[in-house]
Amino acid sequence: MKKYIFVLTAAAALFFTACKEDPYINSPGDNAYNRTLSETKYVPDTNCIEISVDSAIALCNALPNGGETSEMYKLTGMVVGNTTHPFTVPGQYSDITFNLSDNGAKTSISCYYTKNLNNANFRRSSDIPLCGSKLAVCGKLTKYVSNSGKVTPELKNGFIVRIDSLVSLEYKGCPDPDTTAGVMSVEQAIEYMNENVADNVTTSETFKIQGVVVTKDMPSAADLRNYGNFTFSISSNGKTYATCYRLLGKGNQKFTAYNQLEIGDTVLVNAKIQNYHGICEPTSGYVEQSSNPNF
Repeated sequence: MKKYIFVLTAAAALFFTACKEDPYINSPGDNAYNRTLSETKYVPDTNCIEISVDSAIALCNALPNGGETSEMYKLTGMVVGNTTHPFTVPGQYSDITFNLSDNGAKTSISCYYTKNLNNANFRRSSDIPLCGSKLAVCGKLTKYVSNSGKVTPELKNGFIVRIDSLVSLEYKGCPDPDTTAGVMSVEQAIEYMNENVADNVTTSETFKIQGVVVTKDMPSAADLRNYGNFTFSISSNGKTYATCYRLLGKGNQKFTAYNQLEIGDTVLVNAKIQNYHGICEPTSGYVEQSSNPNF
């Protein structure tokens, strides 16, 4: 069993000024990541009707419950939420689900069971578009209604036809923190969890964990206003990750704007560690420090 000493010093604070590329570009994915650009239409989409995300949502809502359009539609926007984890190659179906927005995440549509370019399966985790990717997708629109009655507008069983910017899993990263300064790397947090925290158990003590934000779930405007927390993943090496679950912002207070936490930010989180079926999940805590100037 390994023990870590958790005393934060000024040395840890210096880290946050050294790991951010300058100048800071306030857009998801423009910071610590390399981006690949393409303007090639990989799949003919002449039969897809091009509309905005809000128009697609209106069409979905006008359908009967469970209804589907006969036409194919093309939507262009930015990925603002991804339910396929960035370090997990998709399973037997090899497709992904993500939310797409063209108005800064004010509204978004669920792209459910989406294939890659050329209507091909996703086979590598590095091909998965993370939050901040800009792309176009084609598919039929549906109105999904859950057993509880919640309506979710969806573009279902579609495929990506163009990628304008892809947030890559390759990033420049940051050096491991000095554990004597009281900060754990993501790898150290995972090791601590594996050795000390049983499955589905949460520690009573809190820990300081440092990493780069590699994916971020986007709450609705109402949820951001009411709860003020984000769920996001951090990594120190681009290979292993910890999923930070519903953490608050500076001073354990609510986040008030989407741009206060961005992909590529280097953050120090102060949270309990939950072993969520083998996933290291910092929870019941907050972001203590960040390289994001809007933090």
